[in-house]
Amino acid sequence: MLKGTEGNARFKKKLPSKNRLRFFLLFVFISFSFWLSTKLSNSYTVEQTFNIEWINIPEGVIIPDNNQKLNTSITASGIEIILYRLFNYILKIDINQADFGREIFELNVENQKFFILQQLYNNTSLNLINPSSFKIKFSRLNEKKLPVFPRTKINLRAGYLIDNGVISKPDSVIIRGPKVLLDSINFVETVTYYEEDVFKSISKKVNLKPIQGIKFSKVKVNIELSVSRYSEKELNIPIELINQPKGIKVKLFPAKSKIRATIPMTIIGNVGISDFRLIADFDKILDGQTKELELYVQKKPAGVKQIILEPKVVNYLIRK
Repeated sequence: MLKGTEGNARFKKKLPSKNRLRFFLLFVFISFSFWLSTKLSNSYTVEQTFNIEWINIPEGVIIPDNNQKLNTSITASGIEIILYRLFNYILKIDINQADFGREIFELNVENQKFFILQQLYNNTSLNLINPSSFKIKFSRLNEKKLPVFPRTKINLRAGYLIDNGVISKPDSVIIRGPKVLLDSINFVETVTYYEEDVFKSISKKVNLKPIQGIKFSKVKVNIELSVSRYSEKELNIPIELINQPKGIKVKLFPAKSKIRATIPMTIIGNVGISDFRLIADFDKILDGQTKELELYVQKKPAGVKQIILEPKVVNYLIRK
């Protein structure tokens, strides 16, 4: 039993200690790291294939086959090559300068070599591009210019009104799509814009309501509305009879009508009787069958929202 114990002790002495083992493993790791770093920092010339993303596609152009690839010969460090292949690197190709025919556009990629090189890592050299040019099939969408109708749900503060309605800027957009769809569309509308307790003018960007299968030249428009505080003003306006024949005298009862006008507070103090013209038309008398003439407001100040007449009709008496 004693001999066995002594043998185990001698065997353990021959094994490296834990500290020595750790040191050895650390040495191996550092050596491997230096070796790997050297290999990855070395430059290699390889063939590399990149996926392509077309940019600056002209409006109305559709490219059905968008899975083109560009084969290249590059010189790069080992780590850069690994990154290109690991992350499926995509190159942008500008087709704005392509020669567009009727169904095929032709693009010389060789002219964009510097643009492509700028998209690669700093230590990469671009040796060769294949193919040097592309011939790609494309199609064009039909287009149509349509008015934009703003959709709003706006609650105004008491005493405030919208001056001239809600407008869209721009007031029209170009839509593109299949002809059968374009023929069925007569206008474009915005998504509904909501606002509560409005007492100031509004200018907001809102999205256009999408239409399936249709592309817009703009996806947003600016809606604007001018809001002012209004008040009512009453005036007694003389009634003027038009188309009165010579030699015939007509007396109106009453000779004046009271108007109640809704006017912006900014101009209400400057609005007077001379700013309105109230008329009755003699031609509306049908052989004496009616004893009343309807009144019409022929002139009013800009900005007046509503006019209520009292009375709306007058009686008349003809004297020859």
